[in-house]
Amino acid sequence: MKAQTLFLAAVVFAFFVLPGYAAQTPFDPPKEYQATNGDFDVIGQAVLDLLQSKDAARFAANVSISEADWNSLITTNMTDEEKASVSRLAKGARDSASSLESAGKSLLNRADSLHLDFSKNKWRFQIVPPNHVGNIYFFAAPRDGGPGEPHVALLEVMLAPVTQGALQTNECCKLTLRGVTKFPTGWRVREGVQWQSFPANLVDKKTARELAILDKIARDQPITGDDDPDLLRLGEKLVRFLRTGDINFYEKDVMISVDLLWAQMQKMGEKSPSRQDLEAQSGPMLRQQEELARAFLKQMTDAAINLTNADIQIKSASIEQGRSALKSGSLDGMMGQRFKLNLSVKSNEKSKTGAALSGDYILGADQIMCFDEDWRVAMNLRWEQFPAGVVDNATGKNLEYENYVAENHALPPRTDAPEIEFTILAGDRKMKLSDLRGKVVMLDFWATWCGPCQQPMAELQKIRQAHSNWGDQVTLVPVSIDDTMDIVRKRINERNWTNTFNVWAGEGGWMSTTAKAFRVRRVPTTYVLDQGGKIVYAGYPDNSTLAAAIDDLLK
Repeated sequence: MKAQTLFLAAVVFAFFVLPGYAAQTPFDPPKEYQATNGDFDVIGQAVLDLLQSKDAARFAANVSISEADWNSLITTNMTDEEKASVSRLAKGARDSASSLESAGKSLLNRADSLHLDFSKNKWRFQIVPPNHVGNIYFFAAPRDGGPGEPHVALLEVMLAPVTQGALQTNECCKLTLRGVTKFPTGWRVREGVQWQSFPANLVDKKTARELAILDKIARDQPITGDDDPDLLRLGEKLVRFLRTGDINFYEKDVMISVDLLWAQMQKMGEKSPSRQDLEAQSGPMLRQQEELARAFLKQMTDAAINLTNADIQIKSASIEQGRSALKSGSLDGMMGQRFKLNLSVKSNEKSKTGAALSGDYILGADQIMCFDEDWRVAMNLRWEQFPAGVVDNATGKNLEYENYVAENHALPPRTDAPEIEFTILAGDRKMKLSDLRGKVVMLDFWATWCGPCQQPMAELQKIRQAHSNWGDQVTLVPVSIDDTMDIVRKRINERNWTNTFNVWAGEGGWMSTTAKAFRVRRVPTTYVLDQGGKIVYAGYPDNSTLAAAIDDLLK
């Protein structure tokens, strides 16, 4: 993917690439790493040095993952593919340091706003022992059951003046480091640092609320309207949209826009695309969201759901998961997954089915984004629930289908695979998926720029080679969503990945017709289709399990 599109991918497909597959995949370790006293002191001291020296660049240089750290993972028994993965990760070390430097500056800015000067007194830190030290595999789960790299999702550090006795949680400043991983060269911070709490006498209610939200985000906990009233304000705007059906209001005041994205990118302070490139890349996505909003209104019209004069009360608003776009403990730029707005409606009118419109409704959006305390819909506004009987059976089944896609980021099993067309790399000719009907088909959506995609691609070549008994009954189809066919063809030729039936999704990347048909929002994503074209598996590619599933389909 072109460098200038990476921010858009992060915005539009956050987690997803949020928590998505384009982040390294953790596995449960066979044996937990046992942390010892002083194990994390280097990290704690680096944080204290940051607060006292206010040198965010030095902090980032000391604790972010460097090129040398990545290279320290190289072992003699690594495959060429794994060594290539190390090389790709090492090239991103500078960006990692820049991101952590920004997080350090945000930490200092928050302390300054509270008039906290850590240089005036002597302070000490205390590491809160983590409940669990897991493991993370940067390439693939080792076949020999090895331990991977020790990893702590959240590491808490308490700070207090040395004049105090034993540290009391309610008297300390407390912060959280996210994604702390042990390399052969030492512990490093992968995902950021943020304040968690301050003594009650130091912060106002607004600051305390923001910190509580950020702590929930760090712990992957849901955020409700009680936590963040701005979610309820988004709910109020959506209620107005339901009443008026004003698409211009929706586009101007409810949906994300190029202006908002551009302003957010400037705040990041990192290399970014030009305004013109941003408009070109975001245009198709924004137009799709406008079309979905119109389809949302049409669905109401077709079902004769008229809420213009209804009494609509917001019962609750929430997001399932949030993440700071700046990795710096800031609510501005935060992205939220699976927004839900629960509504209670009272109305004397009836729908097309003859049912009363009164009852409980749930409105959802796959992703929302916060700009200066103003939440906006980023992806897929839709109904999740109507009161019983308000819509017909076909509409009800479609809601179930879409709810499954929103929750699982994939099409449901036992449903028909959509028809798609792709370009075969060998010969540059078009082909439809239905042309493979009668065979078991594995579709593996991937990209050359996706680090975690490379190992599954390499393994697919071996799987095809190891199952000569499949013959022409099985077709393994890696579907590249790269920007151009030349990019993927070059990678295929470099790696000699010719045992699979390699194809290109077409122009548009994430927004290509092929990727959209299969609701691809993160890569790698794999589908297995039976001989009749029905989906039997969708999700992350576990190739050993999938090979067994294919064998079962051939019996």
